[in-house]
Amino acid sequence: MTRLSRFFTLICGPILLLAACTPSGESGLSGTLLFADQPLSGAQVEIYLKAEKDRSTQPFAVTTTDDRGRFRLTLPSGNYFLIGKLRHYDQSGRTRMLMAECPANPLTVTDGLREIAPFSLREMGRDGQLVADPDTGVSGRVTLAGQGLKNAYVYVYSEDAAGMMGPSFGDAVLTDSAGRFDIPLPAGKFFLAARKRADGARMGEPQAGDYNGIYVDNPVRLERGETRDIGDLELKVVSVTQRAARLGQGKFAATGTALSGRMVDSDGAPVAGVYVFAYLDSRMVGKPTYISAPTGGDGHFTLHLGSGGTYYIGARSTFGGPLEPGEWVGTYDQRPDHGVAVADGKTTVLGELTVREVW
Repeated sequence: MTRLSRFFTLICGPILLLAACTPSGESGLSGTLLFADQPLSGAQVEIYLKAEKDRSTQPFAVTTTDDRGRFRLTLPSGNYFLIGKLRHYDQSGRTRMLMAECPANPLTVTDGLREIAPFSLREMGRDGQLVADPDTGVSGRVTLAGQGLKNAYVYVYSEDAAGMMGPSFGDAVLTDSAGRFDIPLPAGKFFLAARKRADGARMGEPQAGDYNGIYVDNPVRLERGETRDIGDLELKVVSVTQRAARLGQGKFAATGTALSGRMVDSDGAPVAGVYVFAYLDSRMVGKPTYISAPTGGDGHFTLHLGSGGTYYIGARSTFGGPLEPGEWVGTYDQRPDHGVAVADGKTTVLGELTVREVW
């Protein structure tokens, strides 16, 4: 081989290799995510290797849609499961959790870039609404100091346990600009409450400065075909004093026996607004025996207990009712049964308790 031919071999060899790795030889998936028939920008696209993934499974690959709702992922040959997600805020500030699995799952990737048919994300937590009877429901007006209050949430509960806190039994309906609401319902007995939080959130324990109220003539009983106007549901501001008094009594009362720790997400960052629950039963079903105050911005918590013993520990950002998208949930996992032995009259340090966000 001459010096000149060796030169061309050294120079052209890498060029040919680069040519083989250009996008013309790319394999993977591309497509468009939609919501309400419109392209959805900023949505997260997650790729998994199996359908039967549990909540701790990390995605194989992740990308984000562009301003046209488009995504593109380079992947080796194989079978994949694609999910689209987005935490979305509407004009009222309400949080909406959007998600959908690709209808074409599982997706086979071989040679080239496979284009997936556009599919729509849907709002999570809406499939469990009460199925209303024809021409049956309640209407009314949420007020503050006698004036209609817009963008307040009205909640429907099937019972008044736990002070009507936690996820609502029926849909949480947002009031209009005049404070009016109209909720279709089946026949039955219901309890109504309304809240407006400073951050516009749908769920969470009311903080000082938020507005909170319970309908004075609960329960509301409806016959099939009856539409009831309940009039005004008056809200009052939650004061700092009221908030402190609530934290100092009942389920938050301080005792000499306690658990303490720090609430974190999967990345180790602190998570605020999460309650810690203690059960005496390892199944951890029904109403917990003890509940902590919600975690602060640093993620720290203290759970006061009545006495020593073995407790089974869980965590959740609301209490009561089924899990809803947007909630944080977790368990104490140092033991397979989520249990911990607590000495009477002492504070037991749990360390970090990891929670995940529900979709």
